[in-house]
Amino acid sequence: MAKSHLSLARVILVICIAFAMMALVHLHYAKFYRQADESTATTVDKHHLFNTHNDPTQPPDQELVLSPYEPTPTAMPTLVPAPVPSPEPTVLPEPKFTMTDTALTTSVRYSNGTITKTFKPAFYKDVNGARNEMGSFLETLKNRAWWTHNAQGNGLAAQTAKGTPVTDRFFAYLPMGGGNNQFTALQKAALLAKDLKRTLLIPPISPNSHIKVWSGPRYSEFYNLESFSADSGIPVLEWHDIKQTPDNPTSDFTHQWLAFSEEFPCVPNGSIGVKNKNLYDHFRRQFLMNFKAIAPGPGIVDTTQGRSGNYTFARDVLLRDTETADDASQMWKCLSCPYFLGGGNVNERSWDEIGLHMRFNDRIEAMADDILDMLLPPAKKPLDGSNQQLSTARRHAEFIIIHLRRGDIVTKCKPGQDEKECLVQIEEIAEKVDAIERERRIQVLKSSNNNTSDDMVLERLPVLVATNEKRPGELEKLVKLGWIMLDHGDQEVDAKGNEVPSRSKKLGTMKALGPFYPPMLDAVLLTRGDYLIGMSNSRMSQLAAQRGAAWYKHKTMLM
Repeated sequence: MAKSHLSLARVILVICIAFAMMALVHLHYAKFYRQADESTATTVDKHHLFNTHNDPTQPPDQELVLSPYEPTPTAMPTLVPAPVPSPEPTVLPEPKFTMTDTALTTSVRYSNGTITKTFKPAFYKDVNGARNEMGSFLETLKNRAWWTHNAQGNGLAAQTAKGTPVTDRFFAYLPMGGGNNQFTALQKAALLAKDLKRTLLIPPISPNSHIKVWSGPRYSEFYNLESFSADSGIPVLEWHDIKQTPDNPTSDFTHQWLAFSEEFPCVPNGSIGVKNKNLYDHFRRQFLMNFKAIAPGPGIVDTTQGRSGNYTFARDVLLRDTETADDASQMWKCLSCPYFLGGGNVNERSWDEIGLHMRFNDRIEAMADDILDMLLPPAKKPLDGSNQQLSTARRHAEFIIIHLRRGDIVTKCKPGQDEKECLVQIEEIAEKVDAIERERRIQVLKSSNNNTSDDMVLERLPVLVATNEKRPGELEKLVKLGWIMLDHGDQEVDAKGNEVPSRSKKLGTMKALGPFYPPMLDAVLLTRGDYLIGMSNSRMSQLAAQRGAAWYKHKTMLM
């Protein structure tokens, strides 16, 4: 009997040992996978995410996200964080949409009223069918199709989340020039819309001589239009809201876009639209519009033949027939190009009432933060011995930023004119940087109150440079000065695939995000510099100086 008890005890002991070993193995691997999961989650959290619009089945407020920049290896955490309880996953409602499929397009209409279209290859081969499929933009405005999804269904109650309610009267214009000149035109167009008490139709940032592609992005991709509408009191819509056209048509289509186009009635101004060769037609092609010059209104004789640059005259022309019974003229007003308008206090009003309120959106600001994270050291406590604490919102060191526009500006020097007479030289800019540093030292000494140590050294500020300069000799000067160039290109590789040494940190923006992002990110970064040195003959520098001084109280100068 004793022997039987002994055998049973041995069996129980063996079983216990086996279970203990299995438990240890389970704990080991559970910890391994938990650490791996947490490390991956940390990597994802380091990214600033941005939306894409490639999948029409995604609900508009839950779009796909990608990371614009890959973090450098040194930026990754070296320690695995302690495990924390995972929050309960958020259960998102299933996207509600209806899909309509025709021989030419596939349309998806979401429950919030948003409509997206995918254009099939057959679309480009059937002119009449394509025009019927797209419909008329004037009919869209008349029927107010984009706001019929609101709960009341009465149209005028619809509005953007924080913006000003749209009206049943609209003002449109044509963009021209580079991106910053287009922004200047937008400011004056918005001012006209305000004076006319009309909803502004904002065109996209259109391709131009600097960016030669078929179509351009919405302004809302970079600017907070809801906040702008609320702060300025101007209701806005974007052209994408009222007319959808192909983003990437076939190459042969670009030669026959007029056949697919509808008439675009507009009063010509500033010589834009008087003759087709003078009209920047990138916007027209993207939205398949065929410009049609119309008379300025009953009883008005325009002796300038559409070349007036007087804001008051343009406003009065557009106001002239508001009392007529013509529904079309009541609803639709258009001035081909407001860029050239001036006189009186128009420029001041354009900034104070429009430009001041057109802020960049959080997404593009976050991307600028990513770049500064890579190029600048973190912010430090002031060296003047004061108890001043750094703002929790500031995570980067102070820096100087320079906008050195060259490229096309070089070609504007007069024949036989020495370049030094028409271009600000890098040596002159370096003297301004030295003057900033001298002033900083003076201010530190004045505010130190003898609280600093005798061996205190005030470090020079980092200097960032945004430039389109391509000449090796000029670029070598920037390198010798130790300045950091904003380079949105990709790292070059040789025939064997090895990286070619570069003088600058390659940001890879162009390849990752397309041609409109490098200049737009530069525009954001120019506003961030605590000190800005820009060029007086550059619209981009002028806008950056206005924004930096007004938004952040930064010190700016134009040379």
